[in-house]
Amino acid sequence: MASNHLKSQKIKVALLASCPSFMKNNNNFEVYGDVYSIYETSDMVGSCQFLKDQSKAIASFSEISISTGKEHGAFYRPMPEWIKPLKTWLKR
Repeated sequence: MASNHLKSQKIKVALLASCPSFMKNNNNFEVYGDVYSIYETSDMVGSCQFLKDQSKAIASFSEISISTGKEHGAFYRPMPEWIKPLKTWLKR
């Protein structure tokens, strides 16, 4: 929502299990700038690919999945599965 409000190509946006289905086909939800998405394969909140597809001004988009079996709880605590790739992306 912050990215949609700012509408800036100069920001980095990290999405951690952030794309529930109610956002799909909704113009109120677009992302801008450099976008990195991480989702857990056992979570009902899945890929953000649809958000990329409905956003017109993404500078770059990368997405990975992790498989901890912890569903949405995979992001409740810092875990190497998502912290390490996120730190690598932030350093780019």
